[in-house]
Amino acid sequence: MNPVTSLARGIIPLAVRKRAATWLGRQSWLPERQWRSVELIRDLAQRDPEAYHRFLWSRHLGYAESYEPQLRFGSSNLRPERELLLNDLRFHLGDDVRAIQSVLEVGCSLGHLLRAAETELFTRATVLDGFDIDEYAVHEGERWLQGHNSRIRLMVADMDDMDATPALAARYDVVMCAGVLMYVRERAAARVVHTMLRRTGRLLVLSGLACPSCDNRHLPISRMRASDGAFIHNLDDMIGEAGGSVVFRRWSGTAPPGWNAPYFLFCRPGA
Repeated sequence: MNPVTSLARGIIPLAVRKRAATWLGRQSWLPERQWRSVELIRDLAQRDPEAYHRFLWSRHLGYAESYEPQLRFGSSNLRPERELLLNDLRFHLGDDVRAIQSVLEVGCSLGHLLRAAETELFTRATVLDGFDIDEYAVHEGERWLQGHNSRIRLMVADMDDMDATPALAARYDVVMCAGVLMYVRERAAARVVHTMLRRTGRLLVLSGLACPSCDNRHLPISRMRASDGAFIHNLDDMIGEAGGSVVFRRWSGTAPPGWNAPYFLFCRPGA
């Protein structure tokens, strides 16, 4: 640990360090600026990992910095587990895919997954909405999408405030949430699952962090990954508690090099 950073954590209030971390992350001329900004508030990851992740995403800091249009848009940039998710969805829907008219992605970042769904899967959809707390990513994604004649509409919003976001439709044929619930605690994730299910007309698509030691559906409570404070949830139970049913699932505790182990659920509202 850098002794200067350690000293700063000990004597400077967290609120001040957050402002400094945000400023550092915006200085493109500064070497290792993202590492420096994250290190300033690293202690927050131990005290409150949910607040830590929310801070990084909302300021486009740390791991969020890799979400740039040139790095994420295009089939060659789509992560392999996301391509697998779309392939599973295509197979599951079959001919019904042509009937999908409205899609929502919760935690869409740039909208790159939604764009892949628009071009490869839901080609007849007239409503393709996405929202995220990362204002920078949303604006950069909007700019890229507008330049490529996309029908996608992005907005800045928090998944905790879906019901207070008037721009969202009351219900969508398909709601997707991939790799997002891992950044919030169990109770918060369950609330979001319940809200998403209420807004789902046909299918809720979830992708979570796979437990490496057992199938997630056997977890009695959520676990926290030690490496980064992300949460490993039993999404199956959350769907059941929200009154939905799982109609397709994929889980694997391992994955090929370069992949994240898949944990996918396709769910319908109503048991």
